[in-house]
Amino acid sequence: MAITRLMQAGAESGSLLELDSTGGAGASIVTSGQKTGARAFQASNAGANTSYFLQNIPATRQIRKGCYHQITLFNTTSPYLTFLSIRSAGGELIGLQYTSVGNNLSLMIAGVAQATIPGYTLNVLRHVAIDINIDASAGWAKVYIDGVLQLSFEGNTGNADIITDWFGKIAGSGGTGTVTYIFDDIYIDDTTGEAATAPPVLRFYYVTPNANGNYSQWDGSDGNQVDNYLLIDEIPPNSDTDYVETNVVDELDSYNMTTITLEAGQQVEAIIPFAFVKRAGSTEEIALGTRLSGTDAVGSDQAPTTSYNFLWERQTTKPGGGAWAQADIDGFETVLKSRGSY
Repeated sequence: MAITRLMQAGAESGSLLELDSTGGAGASIVTSGQKTGARAFQASNAGANTSYFLQNIPATRQIRKGCYHQITLFNTTSPYLTFLSIRSAGGELIGLQYTSVGNNLSLMIAGVAQATIPGYTLNVLRHVAIDINIDASAGWAKVYIDGVLQLSFEGNTGNADIITDWFGKIAGSGGTGTVTYIFDDIYIDDTTGEAATAPPVLRFYYVTPNANGNYSQWDGSDGNQVDNYLLIDEIPPNSDTDYVETNVVDELDSYNMTTITLEAGQQVEAIIPFAFVKRAGSTEEIALGTRLSGTDAVGSDQAPTTSYNFLWERQTTKPGGGAWAQADIDGFETVLKSRGSY
């Protein structure tokens, strides 16, 4: 069976629209505490108040999720707080809960702690991953901390589709202090049909346009097609003022990109071109891709909404075939192609 990427986010765009929505108050993007790049997601609120992020998931019974996570402050008068909640339409299926007495981390199934480890200390950035199968008899939920299995349950994990992932300050027993959570390098995969396995530890680096590429066919908001890259390089996107647009099918725009230097032992799993995009009508579409050494690799047609949002195309091989390497990161272009009808 195939593993399908459902989402990834690293806050590097500077926009909360990398995720579907927020709950409570205090959900924001910050420039401290991150694992990768310059930004991270933060959920922070006091007492029993909530502060969390919500990601919709196409209905499924089996997923894996990974992210870097840190509890940066906790009021010890509050006995417990839930910071991860995998949910059906009827409520929480599986959660992760932190308890101040003993610094316990518990795996919750239908609201009951099924496995607990002590000593989950504060102010330490860790990679937390969870592999889940929802089944009334043969389900599982396995939690990995920094790649090591720490909590495990097998048996009845419920009998309803997963449809949302909540993470942050979701529920708790009150108290007066402020709890702050940091999340970075988040991803969710649909793993339907796969055996239980440790989710990978992934990081999401961000590169930005730094010159026009091979194609300059879209029109800039400045009234020309010169230096279009300068109209789409803002963080966060300044979509109402600086943008590129077209009303002609199969027009191409492309941009040379900045680069990153891989750390020792790192390899590239995918390049993910994305666009912050909206359409004016109901039939316009866009396709995203890359260009390398004179070869284009453009993905499937996608339908934007009439409000700005992110669309992306995950490319596990480079144009022309083969794995991505440092030289490819240094030399590729991001490609936009207008599709649909106008």
